[in-house]
Amino acid sequence: MLDRQAAELRRIERDLHDGAQARLVALGMRLDSATRLLEVDPPTARAALLEVRELSGRALEDLRGLVRGIQPPVLIDRGLGDAVRSLALDSFLDVDVEVRLAGRLPAAVESAAYFAVNELLANAAKHSAAGRVDIRLAHEDEGEEAGARGPRLRVTVTDDGRGGADPSRGTGLLGVRERLATFDGSLVLHSPQGGPTTVILEIPCASSLPKTSSC
Repeated sequence: MLDRQAAELRRIERDLHDGAQARLVALGMRLDSATRLLEVDPPTARAALLEVRELSGRALEDLRGLVRGIQPPVLIDRGLGDAVRSLALDSFLDVDVEVRLAGRLPAAVESAAYFAVNELLANAAKHSAAGRVDIRLAHEDEGEEAGARGPRLRVTVTDDGRGGADPSRGTGLLGVRERLATFDGSLVLHSPQGGPTTVILEIPCASSLPKTSSC
């Protein structure tokens, strides 16, 4: 497993270096050149800016291809609900998944939620001595509070373990919180000693990647 993960990491690093990173470096150089030419040679500057636009499109395609290579096929093909059910089947814990999603969410939101749930399941298995985990996925867009904040994906993960989870004692929950912060999302933890532990994740469906995404 560790060898496969190391090989996958090297592949991602290589693809970033040879693909998107190289294009972004070239894009920056062309943009710098176009900026210097704007006042002295506008036609050449315009041609350079058109090339910058083309390079940016290619870099975006490289990044999209890389993301498709990182994400599991079930998430790409069948959406968040089935992807989380797949995680549940792979876990040695007794995991119950309830899905209340009318359809697909923005790809970036699905990805953030999927990897967050994956981390929470791993934490429950490794640290909490839990035997059962309940996961609820819901689209919150009704009621006065939801209406004021806009549509959101809410993920609730509850385990029957010993409790006492503390984000300051490890990197897992901190990593989840940082991932969600990218989307103006939030993580609320309730984990008294003796359990149970409940983690509530909320991610705005009108996410920052891209700005126009919505549920």
